[in-house]
Amino acid sequence: MPPPPTSKVLDLRLWDKFHVRLTLLYGTVILLALGALSTAFYVGGVKIAMSGIRARLGGTAMAVARGIDAEALGQLLVESDSSKPVYKELVDDAAAVEGAQGDIRSIYLLVPTEQAGVFKFAFDHVGPARRTTAPATVGQSYDARSNTKLQAGLNELTVETEVATDSWGDTLSGYAPVVSKDGRHVGLVGIDVDARAISRMKYEMFGVSAGLFVIVALVLGVTGLYVGRNVREPLTRIIDAATAIAAGNLATRLRLGRPDEFGILGDHFDYMAGGLQERERIRMTFGRYVSEDVAKQVLGREGAKMGGEVREVTVLFSDLKGYSTISETLSPTETVDFLNEYLEVMNAEIDKEGGCIIEFLGDAILAVFGAPAELEQHPERAMRCAIAMREALMGFNEKMNAAGRAPWKEKGMAGLGQRIGIHTGKVVAGNLGSKVRVKYAVIGDAVNVASRCEGLNKVLGTEILCTLATRELLSDELKSRLTDRGAHDVKGRAQQVAVYST
Repeated sequence: MPPPPTSKVLDLRLWDKFHVRLTLLYGTVILLALGALSTAFYVGGVKIAMSGIRARLGGTAMAVARGIDAEALGQLLVESDSSKPVYKELVDDAAAVEGAQGDIRSIYLLVPTEQAGVFKFAFDHVGPARRTTAPATVGQSYDARSNTKLQAGLNELTVETEVATDSWGDTLSGYAPVVSKDGRHVGLVGIDVDARAISRMKYEMFGVSAGLFVIVALVLGVTGLYVGRNVREPLTRIIDAATAIAAGNLATRLRLGRPDEFGILGDHFDYMAGGLQERERIRMTFGRYVSEDVAKQVLGREGAKMGGEVREVTVLFSDLKGYSTISETLSPTETVDFLNEYLEVMNAEIDKEGGCIIEFLGDAILAVFGAPAELEQHPERAMRCAIAMREALMGFNEKMNAAGRAPWKEKGMAGLGQRIGIHTGKVVAGNLGSKVRVKYAVIGDAVNVASRCEGLNKVLGTEILCTLATRELLSDELKSRLTDRGAHDVKGRAQQVAVYST
């Protein structure tokens, strides 16, 4: 065996170091994700803020509209009416609303004219701080034929969804109808929020998002430097540990051929490949103690997870006739050898049909078709398996007779006989046991019925019995080979079980 490879960490160039590339990679990904989150925060924040502004705007317009005396609108027809007390009351009320909500640019009152979509001002108040144009005068015409939202405001509460531009500037507006005592819609209140206030809100939201991005980016940069410096130490320790493990004989090579720390780690683990051979030996040994399907499940992703699932399966119970009598003529060692040969023959037939052997109970076999792996036509396959097992047993008898190893002859028996019970039903299939020992098992009434059918063979003088539940799922060809043996009482069941032989 060649000497273990030497560590080359100190000889690596900066860009060949894995932790440097890893830090750059995850830093870039996180920054991109953070940028997306910041954008989403900004867009979502603006959307929420705009919804709040629109809700407040609509609520204010409705409140103002309800506070207006609809009958007083008849006093506000021409410009000179602005000197009337009712106009001054409206000014005072509008100023109070404006003072309570600093972003309101103007509050006005429009009444419809005979021309559809054209209104006249009954009142217009623009706060001095936001006055860029003169307020509209009483009786001044306003053409709203292109403004469907404003027209709708004569009938119901309406709020613009986007900032609009007209001769009075850029605003977001809300409208609410003014309703007389007799239910007539005699006008509408309009309230404008200055677009500059909305722009400021968006700017502030952007500032918060950008500030959050910068702060997190700085924290990420410092963290990346710290992580990068600390990755090298554990990697070096792993390499040292791998070098120690590499003292065994190895046959397999990874040959990663990487120029970074993981390339070095790969060189060391080439020496540990013998461990993979040991793991394979364990898997092969384990696979001889349980079915291959069970072994795959236990060694799979979920491992020996406790619990199970409800499955419809076909259960097969098999037992040898006269085994106790035959075993009296054999020593313990001969008995084990004899059983191993017999079970190997039966195992092969069960495997051919996709069955899973749950356990060997001396000379008895418990097999299930349809768990742990799904199996189509499992009743059909279980029945064909039983027939094949009977034929295989005949071949086994002939083989043992030809070899002069037939213990049944001393007891005056022609050969080994077999009893098989088959039943289809629902079971719970899964891992059963404790934290320190687990067993794959199938639990349920279906297992009990299959066992009782196997026992009924002794009473009926048959070899293979299946229940009605299994027969109903068989092909016509197999059904034609079955003989009705009637319904019988079985232990653990209140109702009789109908059975069929072949």
